[in-house]
Amino acid sequence: MEPVIETVVGCSSFMVPVMALWAIAALYLQRDDRECITTQLLYFGTLLLIAFITVRTMATNDGCWLIHTATLGITIVAGAMRRPAGAPQHFVPDLTH
Repeated sequence: MEPVIETVVGCSSFMVPVMALWAIAALYLQRDDRECITTQLLYFGTLLLIAFITVRTMATNDGCWLIHTATLGITIVAGAMRRPAGAPQHFVPDLTH
């Protein structure tokens, strides 16, 4: 675990927004008619990694805490706005009965 933490700490502050953009793009570019369980798992894993890095940045009082916190917020909102796989586009009641 120590080499992973060393790598994360040694990276640029813009690594987190790039990871978030990659995850959001993968989530939104997934076609709706296919199962996107893998994409959702990768998105959730990336979200957890971003949250871990953000907490560590804030705990160490690093100067890029605002970038990481804003990125975490944008990633959460983007995930909440994405329609789940298999959900209907809109609700149309069946009034034929």
